[in-house]
Amino acid sequence: MARILIIEDEANNLDVARRIVRGAGHEALTATDGLAGLDLARRERPDAVLVDLLLPKLDGWAVTRAIREEPWAKQIPIVAVSALAMEADRARARDAGCDDFVTKPYAPAELRAVLSRHFAEGAVPKIGTKAADVPATGIEPSERLGRVLVVDDEDANVELIVRRLGGNGYETLTASNGHDAIAVAMKEQPDLILMDIMMPGLDGWQTTRLLKGDPKTANIPVVFVTARDRPEDVAAGFEAGGMMYVNKPVEPVELFARVRNAIFMKRLQDDLRKKNEDLKRLEGSRQELIGMLGHDIRNLANSVVAFLQLARMGELTPDRPEFSQLLGLSEANIAEVLRMVNALLDVYKMEEGRLEAVAGVNKLADIVKRSFAQLIPEALAKGITLVERVPAETTVFVDAGLIVRVLTNLISNAIKHTPGGGTVTIEAGSSSADSIVVRVMDTGPGIPEADAAHVFDRFYQTDSGRSRGGTGLGLAFCKLAVELHGGKIGVANGGEPGAIVEFTIPAASRVAAPEAVPA
Repeated sequence: MARILIIEDEANNLDVARRIVRGAGHEALTATDGLAGLDLARRERPDAVLVDLLLPKLDGWAVTRAIREEPWAKQIPIVAVSALAMEADRARARDAGCDDFVTKPYAPAELRAVLSRHFAEGAVPKIGTKAADVPATGIEPSERLGRVLVVDDEDANVELIVRRLGGNGYETLTASNGHDAIAVAMKEQPDLILMDIMMPGLDGWQTTRLLKGDPKTANIPVVFVTARDRPEDVAAGFEAGGMMYVNKPVEPVELFARVRNAIFMKRLQDDLRKKNEDLKRLEGSRQELIGMLGHDIRNLANSVVAFLQLARMGELTPDRPEFSQLLGLSEANIAEVLRMVNALLDVYKMEEGRLEAVAGVNKLADIVKRSFAQLIPEALAKGITLVERVPAETTVFVDAGLIVRVLTNLISNAIKHTPGGGTVTIEAGSSSADSIVVRVMDTGPGIPEADAAHVFDRFYQTDSGRSRGGTGLGLAFCKLAVELHGGKIGVANGGEPGAIVEFTIPAASRVAAPEAVPA
């Protein structure tokens, strides 16, 4: 723990600084005038000093020079604190021996960042560390509250705003004229632009109109920071596309409130736009699905009707060699229609929270056999071999009916995408002490890497899925059913031949008092 001397004559500022220092894990020593501060420094020999520049009895510059003359204080951090924000004031403080500069009123994040430059939180100082040796703030990018583009042709104004925003957790970008502001906004896409009005070349109003006229920057909010606050100037700003005004000289409390509000509103609007676009895409997919379902069901039903008509007219009898093959195909087609309708209904039930899993202890091998039984006709029709590699002792705690349908959808999908004579394999093993991983593997072309992350989204289809008449619902049902059991599902080898889809489900060992497993 470091001992930090705070020399500040204003009671409220002194209290704020003391709270920040203590909150960072350090001890705070205090004095309210320059002479008292110098005397306390000589007696206590603190590890660092925060000194106000405009102090009674002895100003901060003189206090700093006097402390630096002490042998023990040659390299301790001394941080100047003042509402004076001009570069000349900073230079004078540096010449006196200050290592850093904090603008008043105190911004807690800024003061913490400055303190962290010289010593870690709760630790002794890193002697000799200068402001030039460290980043402009001690705040990690992950803590940033937003990116703000500050546009002003006066360097002092830019520096003041940038320092205050940076100290409060905002990332800042700068531009000194309208043309540069447009270029930076196009490239960096900030969350907010603070725009001066009176600038050479393009003024703030003209710059804002150009930004709002370009779709790439139209959604970036603009807040005018200006001394021009006449009603006609304010009206001109709103007509140009600005959303707020901040008057110069800038009041920190107002600035932070405006910035927070503007960025919050932008993020809300961005979220609404994204959700609106997602809804439009979903509605387009839904309409496409309705057309596809009608087309697919009609084709499947037509093949069954044709088979029945031939049988009724006596043109196709059981003794004909093709009878058994066509009967199996008709059975598979009817099963596919039922899967499509059930998947559609269950997806909506799950999303509405109306479908629940009634779990029990089951042998996984029995569940796999039930799925295989439904798909044998499809597999035989294509000459595909179904292989089961599930240890007989593997038991799971699941809703058997839902998991049968998950496997049926996955295996059916594998059969569709596997060339004739191929193989579809089911295997299972322990994922952890209380989870079982199930893999469905085929010998088809595999799932493209670009599609692997999306094949379980509702209505999503790969190009091959479209060509084979897939609806994009079966895999969506699988995802919801697996997640209903607390598991996860995904493509294990996107972009590689032979698709591998794996999912996890609870092992029976997860149950505190397992039920008897059926023999």
